[in-house]
Amino acid sequence: MTGFRASVLRQGPVDVTNPVVAWLRFWTQGWRFHGRASRSEFWWVIALEFAVTTALLAWLSADGVGRWQFFADPFGVVPSPQVAFHLLGDDHGWRFGFGTGRDAWADVRDVAIMVVLLVTAIPRWSLLVRRLHDRDHTGLWILLLVFTGPIGWLVVTIMVARSSRPGGARFDRGLFAGRRGSEGPAQQALPSTTGVA
Repeated sequence: MTGFRASVLRQGPVDVTNPVVAWLRFWTQGWRFHGRASRSEFWWVIALEFAVTTALLAWLSADGVGRWQFFADPFGVVPSPQVAFHLLGDDHGWRFGFGTGRDAWADVRDVAIMVVLLVTAIPRWSLLVRRLHDRDHTGLWILLLVFTGPIGWLVVTIMVARSSRPGGARFDRGLFAGRRGSEGPAQQALPSTTGVA
């Protein structure tokens, strides 16, 4: 395989100059939490999410009802609800919803956005984990975002913005690594021993 298809399907970091390759890798590699993602692959996906989210929010706010806003962190640029959407239940008993703020019933557009957020959640997490691996950090650094708020956001953003480290190659092989290319130099340098003792 060479060219465009190889760039999309190759496991490991790929310097991406084509945003379409980055977006396709987001979906084809988005279920892998091992391996690495290059800095260019990561930032192309963030840029595409920013463009899509900007257009989406412009469409949603055309009716003058501001129920969604931007939320950006190393997980990506995604819409975030400004209201508490009621999805199931009734006013007298139980309710299941999404978001905080004033109460509102979700319309078709709101449900569509929530479905997209749900479908893209795991690929966004795996992209961030693979980007941290490329920096030779474990994916557990994501917990900084959960437990430390803005400080963790800043630390993880700086981590993913920096260039790759060769030590990150240790994350290329995992439980679900799939096909492997040629063995690394350390494997090739081992002498074969077939002598009799």
